[in-house]
Order: sequence, then C-alpha cells, then structure tokens
Amino acid sequence: MVLTFLNLGIIFIFGAVLGSFLNLVSDRVVKGEKIVASHSRCDKCGKELKALNLIPVISFLVQRGKCSFCKTGLSWYYPFSEILAGFLLVLAAILSKFSVVDSFSIDSLIGFLFLVIVFSFFEILLLADLKYLLIPDKIVVPAIIFVAFFHISTTVANLYDYRNRLQNDDFGRYLLKAGFFENQVGTALRALGFNFGSAIAIALFFLFIVWVTRGRGMGGGDIRLGLLVGLVNGFPYNLLAVFLGFFIGAVVSIGLVITHKKTLKSVVPFGPFLILGSLICFVWGAEILNWYFNLF
Repeated sequence: MVLTFLNLGIIFIFGAVLGSFLNLVSDRVVKGEKIVASHSRCDKCGKELKALNLIPVISFLVQRGKCSFCKTGLSWYYPFSEILAGFLLVLAAILSKFSVVDSFSIDSLIGFLFLVIVFSFFEILLLADLKYLLIPDKIVVPAIIFVAFFHISTTVANLYDYRNRLQNDDFGRYLLKAGFFENQVGTALRALGFNFGSAIAIALFFLFIVWVTRGRGMGGGDIRLGLLVGLVNGFPYNLLAVFLGFFIGAVVSIGLVITHKKTLKSVVPFGPFLILGSLICFVWGAEILNWYFNLF
C-alpha cells in the first residue's frame, strides 16, 4: 500500500511537469506558433524563462504569482494546468491499475498510456476552450483518429490472441470447429459498432443544435469534441457523459447568471463541461447507470 502511494506521488509529479507543457500547447496551437522550437517566455516582458522559473507549481508559489523579471501577475492557468494534469495521470494510473505492483501487466501499461494520451488531449482542449472559446482542430482531429485506431486495433489484437489460445487447447479446437469463435467475432464487432455508431449519433445531435441555434448555442468544435467523447467513453457511457455535460453546464451557467458574473447573452464554453462529464463516467459511470436503472 505504501509503495502504491509512493508510485502515485511520482506519477503526480510527472503529471505536473506534463501539465506545464500542455498549457503551453493550448496557447501556441491556437496562436499558430511552433510548439517545441521556441523557449518559454513571459507573455508581458518577453524575457526567456529559466529552469528555476519553470518548476511546476513551486515556481508559481515562490514567485508569489508574479514574473520574476517584470513582476507582472501570472495567470492562474499555470498552476491549474499542472495540478490538473497531475491528478489526471494519477486517475489514469488508478483506472488502469498501473500503480499497483502486484497487478502490473502489459495490459495495465497499455491502458495507462492510452488514458495518459487521451487525458492530455482532454486537458489541451479544456484549456483552449476556457481561454479562447475554441476547440482547435489541430488537437481534436488527431485525438479522434488516435482513439478510433486504438479501439479497432485492440479489438483485432484481442480476437487474434483469443483465437491462438483456442488453437493451443484441445477443447478450444473443438470450439473453433463448432463456430464459437465466429460468434465471439460477431459480438466484438457489434460492440465496436455500438461505440462508433453512438459516437456519430452524438456528433449529429450536436450538429443539429448548431443548425437550430445558428451557431449561437454551440460551435463546430463541440461537434468534433462530442465525437471524441463518444469514442473515448463508449456506449452507453458516452450518452451519460453528454447528459452530465449538459446538466453540469446548465447548473454552472445558472449560478453565474444569479451571481451576476455572466448574463443570459454571455458565451460559456461547453467543452470543459463535456470533458468533465466524460471523466466522471470513467470513475462512476457504472454506478450512476446502475443507480438510475434501479429506480424503475
């Protein structure tokens, strides 16, 4: 148990370092700047930041939230992105059981790396939407391609491995002759079809909202983000993620209007709420659906 908590602590630190980079990506991809080629600089004075200025969270606290050169206040997005990424990597480790030494396997490593990549895409999109009210295609489109390819390739690989295991077993060879494997292929393809079909349905639903509201209620980037969330969570959890995104967004928006921080005509980014709904489904999706169906 102690070793597991130590692993999670190390993973959080790596996540915080990653979060600093993801925040930089969220800015530069929107502004059309090179992501890796140039050094980090202060947005106000343009001074190149040193290594001591780039320590996640700690540098922000030591510098009291100000640039060490021009003393201009730094954005809270810096520590927010670092802490968020740290927690997301810890969540990825817990969900994939990557942090539990006794449960470590190649599958847990693959699952961890998949979630790290997906959560990194999520954080960039969340930050870009919060700061610029934009879901950049340069991020969301590669994310969609990656997740779709992952699901297809893992389905094929699992079926191939399963068939090999059947061939190496006497009873398994009997099942192959009886057509059992073909039934498993059909089941896997139907599950894959439900996941892709429901994701496309979510995107079409968002497209309908864009058409009805003429782009005032939702943007084109949200359509592609809906497709991404649909693929990431899979059926039926993707439908729950969308519902939670709308529900949380409505509650927060009403709260902002009541507190006079926003008006009814103000634009509130929907992407962060949809991503939050997706993350909630990763953790509690099964429990929420079980609770809901037990009501009837």
